[in-house]
Amino acid sequence: MIVYFSWSGNTRTVANHIHDLIGGDIVEVETVISYPDSYEEVIQIAPGELESDYRPELKTKVENMDEYDTLIVGTPIWGGHLTPAMKSFLASYDLSGKAISPFCTHGGSGTAQSVNDIRSVCPNSTILSSLAVYGSRAESFRADVERWLEQIGIIKNN
Repeated sequence: MIVYFSWSGNTRTVANHIHDLIGGDIVEVETVISYPDSYEEVIQIAPGELESDYRPELKTKVENMDEYDTLIVGTPIWGGHLTPAMKSFLASYDLSGKAISPFCTHGGSGTAQSVNDIRSVCPNSTILSSLAVYGSRAESFRADVERWLEQIGIIKNN
């Protein structure tokens, strides 16, 4: 299953590249209370949410999580970390024994602390190699996404 949270659309673009390449189920994490549309407003809110370990209530529910062995988890990087929405999603399930392949979109930080954040929320999961995509390059990053999926064994080389 591909699961992602996207505020600006960049993470959604990468998730759709992945979905086009491998198929399967794709789920967008949505919060009950939406984030503002303004980037300036979001960067005012995000630091306080990150510092307080805020976990927003989610509209998104996956009833059959036990059917998935591997999750491809996408998030933008906020303040160097996993978004509160994705942290809330991951914490909502027992993901013990599952493989998690993280990908993120960022503005220059790479994966920053997001992989460690996933490890802290999912201590009994296997974390596979991650992919970092510079947000404004998401649309043209399909070939790199395909190489990453081959590297982590999700798709096989021809």
